[in-house]
Amino acid sequence: MGLDSIELLVEVEKAFGISIPDQEAERIITVGDFHNSVWQHLEGKHSDTCHSQSLFYQLRQSFVDLFKFSRQEINLNTSMNEIFPNANRRQIYLSFANANKFTLPDLVLPKQWAAFLNTFGLITILGGLILSIVLINFFDSTKWTLLFPVIGIILTYFASEMLKPKRTVIHPSLIRDFTQKVLSLNYATLINEKGTNRKEVESVINHIIADKVGVDIDEVTADKKICDDLGVD
Repeated sequence: MGLDSIELLVEVEKAFGISIPDQEAERIITVGDFHNSVWQHLEGKHSDTCHSQSLFYQLRQSFVDLFKFSRQEINLNTSMNEIFPNANRRQIYLSFANANKFTLPDLVLPKQWAAFLNTFGLITILGGLILSIVLINFFDSTKWTLLFPVIGIILTYFASEMLKPKRTVIHPSLIRDFTQKVLSLNYATLINEKGTNRKEVESVINHIIADKVGVDIDEVTADKKICDDLGVD
């Protein structure tokens, strides 16, 4: 298994609160293999509970109580960024997570700040690397100049930390996708309390893979090879 495959395995293990032995992990070739492996490790926790449906209803009721929406105003296609007010969103979002005892997706930067950070990182890291190469090849500088791109990485990290207060966008935005993300982040706790079913296990795994690989969820099917078809190294 490559490093990306190992990271994917760790995310799946964390989501379900299980540990898949190395020898078994090496035999996981397709998405279906992942489904079967995880399902076997959840023996004794099988039930007909539909956590995604229950979670949506719980989230909707919380939004109704906290923000005074009507139930009809909140459906699977409602934007989370329309539910949470812009003013003090970070504080309200974190308070909401604590009150409901959920791990929620991290807030992200608005497009303009994300573009700024990406540009800053590109200039400092790539620019530092180019400068290092030029100095080494044309001015006989020492290889210590290769620290320039490392410094760029450090500067980009600090810039990202400084921009943390600007992270106010909820992603995924639609409640449908947001609910699925929250489900993945809290699934280990939920199945310990109420068990799980095969269909939902497969759905959670598929969403984790899609999120990790950056593909549409419809592309993640049981027959797909994780490395060859989905591009996980």
